[in-house]
Amino acid sequence: MSNLENTILVDLARKLFRGCTNFHIEPDSVKLMTWSWQELFVDLTLRSPVIKKYPISTELSRIFLKKLINCIEPVQEVHDNLYAELCRAMNNSAIEDYCYRHYVISNDLNNIITMKETKNMVVNGTTGMRTWEAALMLSDWILCNKELFSSKDVLELGSGIGFTGITLAKFCEPKSVTMTDCHEDVLQVLCENVDINFPSQCKNRSSDGTTYELDNMLRC
Repeated sequence: MSNLENTILVDLARKLFRGCTNFHIEPDSVKLMTWSWQELFVDLTLRSPVIKKYPISTELSRIFLKKLINCIEPVQEVHDNLYAELCRAMNNSAIEDYCYRHYVISNDLNNIITMKETKNMVVNGTTGMRTWEAALMLSDWILCNKELFSSKDVLELGSGIGFTGITLAKFCEPKSVTMTDCHEDVLQVLCENVDINFPSQCKNRSSDGTTYELDNMLRC
């Protein structure tokens, strides 16, 4: 696969993982979406182990695949696997209170932060049940300034479901990270997201919160 073909694949995969359906594909890019490219795209996204374990929204998947297929059909033969995944999404009509979004770090599809969240702006009186653009922008800045957080005790106020704190704990080698929020439902999902991104780690619950014993210490 050429560098350009790989760039197109990673860019579209990032959008699919995040549930982004607002995308445009240049005609020259569609010409590179051969049968083998499409097969690899499906294998690395919808049939990847992380998506099978933590599936993205079927509604967003359906919209994304329809748009992708509509772009490919006039130029290339559409791979059977794309049609199969679209049919699977269309056959699943279950109402989703929560789904998973996957945020690719440094354009590496093997380097992903997975978040359980809702598509709704407000749930149970709180806006803290989804990852907002501000958290993504702050995390990008943190990843560009890792040295500021190395070996430091970091306190995050109003962590929401935890994207920024998890990013910092995973990639910046802090001494400890403490994440806070005032809503019980948000804290519950926050702890679930820590469990997803730091599996098989020892954790201790107390009246003060949950402490995870990682290479560094994470509290929420």
